[in-house]
Amino acid sequence: MTGMSRENWAFGAQIVSAIGILVIAVVTFINQSNKEFRDEIRAELTGLRTEMQSEFASIRSEMHDMNTRLGRVEGILRVSGNE
Repeated sequence: MTGMSRENWAFGAQIVSAIGILVIAVVTFINQSNKEFRDEIRAELTGLRTEMQSEFASIRSEMHDMNTRLGRVEGILRVSGNE
C-alpha cells in the first residue's frame, strides 16, 4: 500500500477549496435572495397597513357620524315623549 503523493494531496486540497468556494457562493446567493424577498414582503405589508389604517379611519368617522345622529334622534324622542 503506497501513501498518497504530494500531487494527490495538492489536487485534493484544490477540490476541497473549490467545493468550499461553491458552498460560500450558494449561501451568499440564497441569503441575498432571502433579503430581497423579505424587503419585498415588508414593502407589501407596509402598503397594506397604510390602506387598512385609512380604511379604519374612514370607518371610525362613519361610526362617529352615526353615533352623533343617533344621539340627536334619542334627544328628540325624549323631548317629544315628555310632552
